[in-house]
Parts: sequence; C-alpha cells; structure tokens
Amino acid sequence: MSRFSFPEFLSSFFSLHVAFLFAKPRCRHMIWGVSKRPRSQRRFASAPPAVIQGLGPDVPELQQARALWMANRFDESLRLFDRAVQRCPQNLVALIDASRAFGTRFEIPRAEELLDRLIRLAPQRADILHLAGQSYRMIFRPDKALECFERVLALTRQIPDASLELAVLFERRHRLTEALSIIGELLAKEPDFVEAQLMEARLRSRLGETGKAEESFRRIAKTQSAHAWVRAQAWTELAQLLDRAGGFDEAMQAMLAGKQLLLAHEAKAKRDSDLVLEHLRLLAQSVTPEHWRRWLEAARDLPPVRAAHLLGFPRSGTTLLEQVLDAHPEVISSEERETFGRDIFPGMFANGLQARPTAQELDGLGPERLVELRQRYFNFMEAALDQPIAGRVHLDKNPSQTLLLPGLLRLLPESRVFMALRDPRDVVVSCFMQYMPLNTNSVCYLTLERAAARYALDMGAWLKWREALPTIWLQVRYEDTVRDLEGEARRALAFLGLPWHEQVLRYRERLRQKPVSSPTYADVSQPVYTKAVGRWRHYLKHLEPCLPVLQPFLEAFGYG
Repeated sequence: MSRFSFPEFLSSFFSLHVAFLFAKPRCRHMIWGVSKRPRSQRRFASAPPAVIQGLGPDVPELQQARALWMANRFDESLRLFDRAVQRCPQNLVALIDASRAFGTRFEIPRAEELLDRLIRLAPQRADILHLAGQSYRMIFRPDKALECFERVLALTRQIPDASLELAVLFERRHRLTEALSIIGELLAKEPDFVEAQLMEARLRSRLGETGKAEESFRRIAKTQSAHAWVRAQAWTELAQLLDRAGGFDEAMQAMLAGKQLLLAHEAKAKRDSDLVLEHLRLLAQSVTPEHWRRWLEAARDLPPVRAAHLLGFPRSGTTLLEQVLDAHPEVISSEERETFGRDIFPGMFANGLQARPTAQELDGLGPERLVELRQRYFNFMEAALDQPIAGRVHLDKNPSQTLLLPGLLRLLPESRVFMALRDPRDVVVSCFMQYMPLNTNSVCYLTLERAAARYALDMGAWLKWREALPTIWLQVRYEDTVRDLEGEARRALAFLGLPWHEQVLRYRERLRQKPVSSPTYADVSQPVYTKAVGRWRHYLKHLEPCLPVLQPFLEAFGYG
C-alpha cells in the first residue's frame, strides 16, 4: 500500500463536488501549509504569508497537532487542536487552524463555533474575515461565507482573492450582473489577474455575450504564463461555447488541448487511482447474494431510518432528479457530500482501509459499531445541511459512489437505491467534455477511452449486483425524465412511498436561492430541455474506439 491517506484519497475519488474556478482545499492545507507557489496554484488553499502575520503567538499544542495531521493521525490531531483553543481561546491562529481541521473532518458544528468566535474577536480585520469566509465555504455555510467576503470588501479592496470568492458565490446563486460588477472592479485594479479574467469570461458567456467570452477564453487558453489548470479551464469553457454553437470539430480540438495540459501532470494521481480502482473492483467481486441478504436481515434489529441513495455515473441526470425530489416537503437531499467515502466507509474496516477491503470484513462489522456509524453518518449530513432531517426521507446523491454500494448497503441496507441511467455514449462524451481539477477521480476522464473503461467498471458492478439485491431499487432514465418530467417524478415518489406534490414541478423556484454544488448547477437552473439527448452523434468519429467497451451496456440498459 502506498503512503497516501486512503480516506483523503477517497475524498477526491468519490466526489465531483467541484467549484468552477477552484477545488476545495486539500485537508492538509491548513494555515501552516503556506508555500511560495504562484497565485494560480495556491488559490484558496491557504492564506497568503502576509495574511497570517500578527495573529497571535504559536503554541506547542498547535505544532504537535499539525505534525499529527501530516501523519494522518486525525483523531489525535483534533484532540490537540481542541486543547489549543481551550488553553488560548483568543489566539487567532489556533482558532483558524482548529476550525479548518474540524471542518475537514466533518465536525461542522465545532468548526462553525470556532469561526463565529473568530469573527467576534476580530470584526474589523479584513484578513481575518477573508480567512473566515474561506473556512465557512469549506464547511457548507455559504451564506456566512458570502457575508464575510462582503464585509472584507467594505473594509478594503486590497485582498483580491476575497473579491473573486464573492463573485463565485454570486455566480452560484445566478446573481450574474452583481458578480460581473465585482470582477470588473477587481480587474480595474489587477488587470493581469488571470483567474478573474476567466471568471469574467464565464459570466459574459452566461449573460449571452458569447463574442466577448470566446475572445477571452481563446486568449487565456493560449497565455503561456498562465497556470496549466487555468488554461485547461479556458479550453474547456471555449469547447462548451463552441459545442452550443454547433462547432463540434473545433470544440473537440479545444477539449483535447485542455486535457493535454492535465495529462502532463497526472502521474501521481493516475498511479493512486489505478490502485484504489483495483481494490474496489476486487471488493465488488467478493460480494455475494448471501452478503446482501444477511445485511438486510441485520437491519431489522436497528432503529429504522428513511433513506435513499441516488447513484449511477456522473453526467447521468442525477442533479435534475435530485432537485426535483428535494422540492417535495417530505424529502431532504445531500448533494455529493464526501462524508461516506472519506469517513464512514474507512471506519467500517478494522485497519481503516490500509489493507484491501473485503465483503468478509463488512460482514464482521459488529452491531454496536454499525449503530455508531449510522448515527455518525446522519449527524454529519445534518451538520452539512445545517438543519435536522426530522423524519423526512434523506436522499444522498452522489453518482461517483456506485462502487461503494456494498458499504452503503452494509450501513443502511433498508435504504432505497435510485440508479440513474443515460445513454452510455452521451455519458462518456459528457464526462470527457468537463473540466475537473486534477485528482484521483478526474484522471479517469482525461481521455474518452478512460472514461469508457471507468463506466464499464462502475456500471458493470451494478449489472452484477442488481439481480441479487434484496434492497428495493429503481432505474431512472435521463431521456425519460427530460421528456416526461411529471411522469418520472410521480414514479420516483411512488418508489419512495410518498404522495404526489405539485411543488416538485416548481423546483426551479427554489434554485433561485439554493446553491447547487454540482458542476451542472447552471444547467439545472434552466427549463428542462432535450437537446443533450444524442449529443454523442456529433463526436462519433472520436468515440468509435470506445463503442466495443460500451456495447454490452447499450444492450443491457436498452440503448441498443
């Protein structure tokens, strides 16, 4: 086994919870993780060096906590962070570091408490408000993050990152003109700020100013001094714009240029990805029908829960279905949280995934530990939602967790499973035509061939499992949903045992205020459309080498 932290690895492997301009900071990038990297590389990973000066003296517990964190001894590290803030309750460094550590481990109420204290101690310090805003965003408190960045801008315009963060939050809420105004002011002061240039181009594209947007995307993509990640995003945005205009050949060439920039830096992520895929492939093979039945039988002695999982494969229409169901008053959804993959799943194995996970180890999970993990799972979800589930059906939407279905159904075997389907050819093309920060999940989509192979692995496991599952499951096709939204919504609600409610068809009204974290957040805010059905035909000559791999799934799922 390599020395990387398996839970940390799963965090990126099973989540597509990615913002447009930046990924969430890696869990090791606390305040002490400052480096001399260029701005475009360290964007939002930690505070710039000038920001952390004068925040209070360092304390021994902090130094020890950081060392334990770097050694992946997270529980011990958290105890020392907690001790540090108790011993020095007004030490700003301790509060910042501890809040980010607790937040990364999904101890969200504790992280929020520490950040609230931080704000009270330094209400007029723009640098502190900036750090707090970043941290609130990381712990799923976007409203508090937005308020912090607005307060920063009211105090000073000398922290460019705060302006960009605020613009991103506005864009996520579809407040496009406000976001563009902030970016315009930022670029007037820092005209060479390439990430802000990229954000401005994206905003203009969404506002219909396609000519200006295309010109900017092309310029940024070809700017050799810009970081490769930024250039790759510009190529991707250009490809999406060309695709919408019908310039399919040029769109593919733009995507290939962007992917090439990422392929040049993929070595470690690819190596780690291959390792864990092999572990999970073997886990999938080890699960038998007897395992599923035993796990469901064991749940009869546990406190009942109302839960469902929305799985499938990325770009299969899961975001649309989730938002429709989430509009029902008896449903509450969690969108692509990392909780299960990073914390709960490793906790189901004696060695915390330091050895290959097996169905036999899942089988041996004791009832007390199972109850503890179930409660921890729901506690984490409620903390991220910032509200109680309160008897509603909890819908956990994460299409990248299909390979974790054995763990999900060991934890909650009584839950119901939605499996989102879409024409595998459209899925592979759509996954390839996205930008994701380079990590152990995104390396699977740097070529069409890899995307097809990953699809075959995930959905091949589903085909093996579905006939043996005693758990209730339902396959939902994207094509049926966009053609008959009400019919598929009724079918999905009946599957959950819920009555019909007209509110589900007005889901877009809620999206005006509700942030969506999925990469498809802009698309799902639009009226339902069918133009993405059959998109693969525009790219057939590029997709042809993948068709033999996808053919069994075309037949199995009725797309032949």
